[in-house]
Amino acid sequence: MFVKDATEIFRPLKILLIVTIAVVVIIVLILSYILNKSIQRYHMSEHLNEELSALSNIYLFVYDVDIIKNTFKVIKSEASADDKLSEDENKSASSILEDFIRQKVDDKFLKETLFFVDISTLNERLRDFKTIAIEYRNKVNKWRRARFIATRRLKDGNVAHVLWLIEDIDKEKTEQDILINLSERAFAASEAKSSFLSNMSHEIRTPINAILGMNEMILRECEDSEILAYSESVKIAGNTLLGLVNDILDFSKIEAGKIEIIPVNYDLSSLINDLVNMIQIKADDKGLTLNLDFDKDLPKLLHGDEIRIKQVITNILTNSVKYTEKGSITFSIGFKRIADDPDSVILLVSVRDTGIGIKQEDMKKLFMEFERIEEERNRNVEGTGLGMAITKNLLYLMETTLQVDSVYGAGTTFSFELKQKVVKWEPLGDYEESYKSTLSANKKYKEKFTAPNAQVLVVDDNPMNLMVFKSLLKKTKVKIDMANSGDEALLLTQDKKYDIIFLDHMMPNKDGIETLHELRMQGIWTQEKNPNFNTIVICLTANAVSGAREQYMSKGFDNYLTKPVDSEKLEEMLLSYLPAKKIEMSNEKDTEDKDSVKEEIPEILIPLKGKDWIDLDTGINNSGSVSAYIPLLKIFYESLDETAEEIEKLYESGNIKGYTIKVHALKSSAKIIGAMKFSEEAQKLEDAGKSSDVKYIQKHQTEFMSEYRSFQEPLAQIFGGNDEDKPEADADLMIAVYEEIKSAAEDMDSDRLDSIFEEMGEYRIPEAEEKLWKQIKSAADRFDYEEIQSLLKDTQENSYGGLLP
Repeated sequence: MFVKDATEIFRPLKILLIVTIAVVVIIVLILSYILNKSIQRYHMSEHLNEELSALSNIYLFVYDVDIIKNTFKVIKSEASADDKLSEDENKSASSILEDFIRQKVDDKFLKETLFFVDISTLNERLRDFKTIAIEYRNKVNKWRRARFIATRRLKDGNVAHVLWLIEDIDKEKTEQDILINLSERAFAASEAKSSFLSNMSHEIRTPINAILGMNEMILRECEDSEILAYSESVKIAGNTLLGLVNDILDFSKIEAGKIEIIPVNYDLSSLINDLVNMIQIKADDKGLTLNLDFDKDLPKLLHGDEIRIKQVITNILTNSVKYTEKGSITFSIGFKRIADDPDSVILLVSVRDTGIGIKQEDMKKLFMEFERIEEERNRNVEGTGLGMAITKNLLYLMETTLQVDSVYGAGTTFSFELKQKVVKWEPLGDYEESYKSTLSANKKYKEKFTAPNAQVLVVDDNPMNLMVFKSLLKKTKVKIDMANSGDEALLLTQDKKYDIIFLDHMMPNKDGIETLHELRMQGIWTQEKNPNFNTIVICLTANAVSGAREQYMSKGFDNYLTKPVDSEKLEEMLLSYLPAKKIEMSNEKDTEDKDSVKEEIPEILIPLKGKDWIDLDTGINNSGSVSAYIPLLKIFYESLDETAEEIEKLYESGNIKGYTIKVHALKSSAKIIGAMKFSEEAQKLEDAGKSSDVKYIQKHQTEFMSEYRSFQEPLAQIFGGNDEDKPEADADLMIAVYEEIKSAAEDMDSDRLDSIFEEMGEYRIPEAEEKLWKQIKSAADRFDYEEIQSLLKDTQENSYGGLLP
């Protein structure tokens, strides 16, 4: 009974104990939870403080802005700074920000910055962004960057709080401006370099082409085997020089890594002969001995980039001669076979000199652009220091390297190994005999093909350029139409299908690119396409710098041809693009060329021999022959008055662009007839026009035009003739001739017009008709058929100048 009562007594105590323990556990858990939350909050607070501390290090000011209540509170503020916000608690955040902007921001940035701080639009601007920023200059000319950062958003995505921060970026902007300035100056320098290269490329290539052109006439007309050997050497050396000039001038090509390796089949004996001829004279001039060591078993016919190989070896040989004052230069070429490639060999090329050698510390300068080794010691050595840098790049492109072994004071050996495909295993033997054998096998010049059914259109605003083009293709029998403007060309293309169109780039009113684009557009928006909508179009240009081909191809041209036009390249281009069925290849066995007999300067040109303003030999060479030169010279004479008047009118009206184009055309005409000095003066005026150097034009215009007009008197002695001895054309003849000219102009028949003017050369033009006759003749020289028809239409309405009653 007592036990039962004890159990009953302790049961409530037991329950109470259990409850107490449970309560204690719950309290402990609650306290633990509260403690953990406190710790988390502490860490979050610490993290926030760290972030704010970081912000404080970056930003001058940090403000918390409540977008909904339009209030703000200061998180960080530098009291000494110029960018401090007003802390007036009675003002709204928007008004404080607006006041700040108006007081602190430079007027140039005021409008844009006021829009940036507009709190009413801030929510929309931060909808898809966490932060937005603006840069401005303050009243004391310091650069600042202001930023809004969204820190709290409502459930609907609207922004509730943002941080307004201001950062000092004055140093950053100053440095950035310096970099931009340097960049702009570098870009301007690059542009100036490109302009310089464009002009120099044209000017240097022109005399080289003249040399090659005159030499080509020797090869065509000379029968003396010894002179032919000399001439062939000139041709090889000239072509190599032309390749070198193109690459050395074209720095942009080197810098952009756009030099191309183009393998072709070549004769090693010819390559060696070219190199020896080029370096022998330089070695002889310095009293150096040139030792030659060529393996007689070298395969003679190889496949590789002959031009680049010659360029590399030329640079090495030239470098050795420059830095060798006494002793010798040893030029060696050997080879070794390749076990796993029996169709190729490794050429072993070396050049050893007894020159000054290279110090070990100067070795790195050898391949640096524009660097010269021991410049003080070698002040008399010419050159820019580009040669070895180019050599290194070219050998790298041909997958090899240049080895240099040098002992200072004793000499240097340059060597490289180059893999080449073997075309034929015929041994080189004695290279001089091998070369002479190759030379004797060369055929005299003969056109590569004839194409009497081919139709070609050439467009150029310079009539003399048109005549030269036509003369170059005379023996191919290609039918050539000529136009002197883009508009005239477009008219011709509407009525006749051409196989190829050659289109000059630089023309007045509508240049070649504009003409091409209009040609390509004709038919897109009209029902009938122009029959030449897809005709091959070749650009004629004097621009020969890097990227020229890409430039013209991007404009829609199919290819381009540099001026002065090289006859061989012109024929090759025609062979590439003319339909095969229209081409008749020449018979290689037929080497007889009736036109190859050398022509003496005719008696009509004797009064011009020895004159300092004109070089007849140069003019004849530029024209192709004496028979082609005389008509070109006559065109120059007959168009002199009109051209002079046009240039003077353009100058007086201040039309510099038109003036520049006309002077450009006159420059080309003068160069063709051999008035080289005058052509150079025209080039200077053209350059001044391109750069808008009006002062230079004003200074030289009068003297330039005076010199131009002075050519009229000596040319009049040749082409003026003694009209007093000729019968005067009567009214009936003149009327009939005008009708004939009008008909020929309607048919655009230049040959027929030439015949008419030639026949009328036997008559004296009546004084009343002289002005009209000169206008018609001038228009015919420009192939301006519309002008001829217009002149005759106006005259016919007035009864042919009074010839009809």
